Amino acid sequence: MRVMKHFLGCVFLLLTAMAAHANEANLALPSGETLTYARYPAAGGELLLWFASERGLAPAEVKAARDLAARGTEVWQFDLVSAFFLPQTNSSMDGLAAADMRAIFAAARKTGLALSVYAVNRAAVPVLRGLSGQGEGRTRVLLMHPHFYASVDTLAGADYLSFGSLEGVDALILQPRRSAATPWVENQLAALRAAGAKAQVLMLDKLREGFWVRDSATAFEIGEGERLAEHVAEWRMRFE
Repeated sequence: MRVMKHFLGCVFLLLTAMAAHANEANLALPSGETLTYARYPAAGGELLLWFASERGLAPAEVKAARDLAARGTEVWQFDLVSAFFLPQTNSSMDGLAAADMRAIFAAARKTGLALSVYAVNRAAVPVLRGLSGQGEGRTRVLLMHPHFYASVDTLAGADYLSFGSLEGVDALILQPRRSAATPWVENQLAALRAAGAKAQVLMLDKLREGFWVRDSATAFEIGEGERLAEHVAEWRMRFE
């Protein structure tokens, strides 16, 4: 028994060391494209799909994926605009095929790991479209200052894109309080709930959008960006 415990401990340490560096993985998509992404293996029973914003991945996000893997959560990290050589614009995210997104989620579910999703800004659009209409249990989705407006008027407010049915989606909006979009967060909640999602919001005090990558970041924002993995792990626990 002692030998077996030692063996299992060695396996865990080996997988933790492997998580320090991502493996390049590929996935064939229904559109005919092949999607390349970074896979951070881990020894635990959980899988997090991390979708970068239309601006691509920041160094703090790459570090967070490594840190999460070291904590036992496998991470698949997607920079969709870079993977498909698209402009860093909202329209690039909006144009991604829902069938391709569904293929990503299907591949993730085949692992048998407990699945959750983290999407930043406009990445909310392809993620929610990919999850629309899927009746395969519940999916936990962390939406970091999500942007799924169809149009915005300073006085009239925002109109939201339609995703069809979001039954089975548990969504947590992570809203930096020092954001111009904060006054509309209740409307975002209403839009998600109207589509069938179970949605809630968590206000992030003293932070602005993209706090982990801002050139003008405050000392507090820099510190919170360095702890991004710790925060993501904590935010995921709010679904338990």
